[in-house]
Amino acid sequence: MEPSFGSLFESLDYREFLRNYYQGRRELHGYFSLRYFGNKVGIDSSFLIRIFQGKNHLSEDSLPVVAKFLKMSRKEIEYFENLVGFNKAKTEAKARTFFEKLQKIRGVAYTTLEASRTKYFQDWFCVAMRSLLDYYPFEGNFAKLASEFHPPISADQAKQAFYVLLELGLIQRLDSGGIEVLDNHLHSGFRWTQKTIQEYQKTTMQLAMDSLDTVHKPLRDISTMTMNIGPDDLSGIRTLIEEFQENLAKLVEDSKISDRVYQLNLQLFPLSRVEEK
Repeated sequence: MEPSFGSLFESLDYREFLRNYYQGRRELHGYFSLRYFGNKVGIDSSFLIRIFQGKNHLSEDSLPVVAKFLKMSRKEIEYFENLVGFNKAKTEAKARTFFEKLQKIRGVAYTTLEASRTKYFQDWFCVAMRSLLDYYPFEGNFAKLASEFHPPISADQAKQAFYVLLELGLIQRLDSGGIEVLDNHLHSGFRWTQKTIQEYQKTTMQLAMDSLDTVHKPLRDISTMTMNIGPDDLSGIRTLIEEFQENLAKLVEDSKISDRVYQLNLQLFPLSRVEEK
């Protein structure tokens, strides 16, 4: 059994795809080491690691060798070559050209709603970027866009997130050259997969923990509350939380000026044993 290439057409980062391919082959075949993989595609294992880490790119000469070893179809090769070009693109204009080619190769049947939801929550900065672009005047400079995030992200990460939002129809380009954010009221009422949401929540909780050390206290508000409750109190507390979220959504919706993106986590969980009924 060989790893499936289906994920190639869902990828906007060929280095991540290669890393996942290697890990999949490694799990299936113990002999499939970095050195083995590198020898088969003519790449030094140390350089291969840097590719997996997003620090280096494949050379043009290595593309057909890698494609042949991975037994790619003609369509997969075309997508792979354009994906490498997309990841290497230094300007927004070049990235857009390659992105349009990738969309054409995929065809209209590629993006399903379920896959779209998963991709949106894959990285915290993708969700944050959607809010950021609602007020930030993006002009095609991904390095400058990346510098707006805290904690910092790379220009490559900013580019990936931007095109994920574009691909999922959550933002669109305007004739004037600006960006418009669509579907302003996304919420978790959709049927996203539980694991996807849990991983995203774990990430944002870690960001909250990190902010205790990296964000000046007047710019954050993190408080805790430990309490005793009865079996009938939990539903009432959850109702209050839902009402608070609705009121908060209304408050920020009516805000006339936005100049920053904030993350709010409401965390209610037991600290003693609870019998599930």
